[in-house]
Amino acid sequence: MTGPSGPGAVRIRTATVDDHPAIAGLQAAAFADRWSVDAVRRIAALHGAVALLAERAADAAPLGYLLGQVVTDEAEVHSLAVAEAARRQGIGRRLLAAFETMAAALGAVSVVLEVAADDPAATGLYESAGYAVIARRPGYYRIGRARPVDAEVRRRSLR
Repeated sequence: MTGPSGPGAVRIRTATVDDHPAIAGLQAAAFADRWSVDAVRRIAALHGAVALLAERAADAAPLGYLLGQVVTDEAEVHSLAVAEAARRQGIGRRLLAAFETMAAALGAVSVVLEVAADDPAATGLYESAGYAVIARRPGYYRIGRARPVDAEVRRRSLR
C-alpha cells in the first residue's frame, strides 16, 4: 500500500494506535466538529474498521487519513482529511482508492459517505471518483457554521 519513492513521495499505510493522535490532529485542523484522540480510538475499534494514514515517505510526517468501516457488503467512509499544505496532490484520491481496494477485498460491493454540500474540494473529489448523490440530509452540518449546511449522501459501486 505504499507509493513511489523519492523526494516528496507519499506512502499510504494502515494506521496503528500510535497514529491516533496524528489522525485527531489532522481531523481537528480540517473540521469544525473536532474529534478527540479517544473518539478516533473508538471509531478505529469498531467492528470492520479501517484506518489509513498517508505520510511523507522521507520523514513519516502525517499528511492525511481515512477512517472507514466495512460491514457485510457495504463500506462507509466516516472521515477523510488531508493537511492543508498537502492538498491538491492526489493524496485524498489515493486514500480513497486504497480504502475501496480493501473494502472490496473484505466483500463490500459499494461505498457510502456523507459530505458537506458546500465543500467544493470534497464534493469534486467524490464526484470525480464516481460517487453519485443518492440523498440529502438538510441542515446536517451545524457546528462551526453560521447557517446549517446539507449533507450529500453519496454511493459508489465497487463492481
